Amino acid sequence: MRKILCIVLAFMIICGYATYIYADDLENLQTQQQDLQNQLEESNEQLNEVQSQLSENLQQIEKLDERIQKSEEEVDKLNSDIATLEADINDIKSKLEVEEEKYERQKNIMEKRLVSIYEAGETKYLDVLLKSKDVSEFLSNYYLITQITALDKELLDEVSQKKKYIDLSKQKLEKKQEKLKIALQNQSRTSIILQNTKTLRENYIAKLSDEEKAKQAQIDEITSQYNEINKQILELAKQGLDTEYIGGVLAWPVPGYTKISSNYGMRVHPITGQYKLHTGVDISAPMGANFVAANDGIVTKAGFNTAYGNMVIIDHGGGISTLYAHGSEILVTVGQTVKRNDPILKVGSTGYSTGPHAHFEVRINGVVTNPIEYITNGVIPSSPDKEEGKDEELGENKNEAQNENKDENGNVENTTN
Repeated sequence: MRKILCIVLAFMIICGYATYIYADDLENLQTQQQDLQNQLEESNEQLNEVQSQLSENLQQIEKLDERIQKSEEEVDKLNSDIATLEADINDIKSKLEVEEEKYERQKNIMEKRLVSIYEAGETKYLDVLLKSKDVSEFLSNYYLITQITALDKELLDEVSQKKKYIDLSKQKLEKKQEKLKIALQNQSRTSIILQNTKTLRENYIAKLSDEEKAKQAQIDEITSQYNEINKQILELAKQGLDTEYIGGVLAWPVPGYTKISSNYGMRVHPITGQYKLHTGVDISAPMGANFVAANDGIVTKAGFNTAYGNMVIIDHGGGISTLYAHGSEILVTVGQTVKRNDPILKVGSTGYSTGPHAHFEVRINGVVTNPIEYITNGVIPSSPDKEEGKDEELGENKNEAQNENKDENGNVENTTN
């Protein structure tokens, strides 16, 4: 008898020690997992910051390109205007040279005539007048002499005025040209500054791109470590789970709320508009209501999914698992042991959802099945009328939908429900 008691006692000590080791190892792994989760969140924040700076700088580059293009167009226009003025100035210079030649010729003619008058003296012109045959010829000769002198002066004045006008026009064009040249210098400097600024931003963008790649590589490495720890947690946690199904019917997952708003089966998705398999049942419940474990088991997934929102998957052993989706808050962690009716989620409307509700699925060896067949709490929930022929449609589409809704670990990715 004493021998039997010793054996029993030894067995109890070994089991207790094994349980202690199991709990200690699981706690260490979960601590490591939490540390990696914190690192992931921090790294993702840093990556988002780098990507935000990249986006901002790329937008600035686009704006700089527009300003550089406008500046270069302005430079081209100024060069064209300067060239046009240069041609106008050269044309005016040619006209001025012609008028200066005219002025000099007229001046020479007048000077020669004045010299001739001076050398001949007044006597010669008096002789011309006195030799007139009659008064009419006298008056005509006198008028002719005075007209020649007046015409000489008028022509000289006209050429002089025209020369002054052309010279003034030339000066105005030269001043305008000088202003355009100054504007061209300023605009050219602006173009250079813009181009240098663009180069600096491009260099900074290259640096940010390198940072983005490095940060993404870091995230990938942390994610790999996280997944490995997650795998170890699941393996360790399942050591405490019987490979046989725990047994019994599944508990109703939303205590106090039994109205089904959408049954398992083929339907038109309220968001995507696609006609496809609805892989679970939707139970109407208010935001924040408790979403509970349908039976004892191990949490194999707890996180966010694009379609399911905040979701939890529980392995109950024997190939049976349950999925809970669209929660507003996750209350459990991967590897955690849960008991029947333990709260695991708060009802919400995350992921592909049109309002607060609880989406619940049952999977047999990873294949979705009608949850209602596995649930009872003594109440038959009210549900919409089934469409005729739904069972036939379901048989044709069930396998295809099931393959779309799971991966090899029973995790759901990119699934509408």
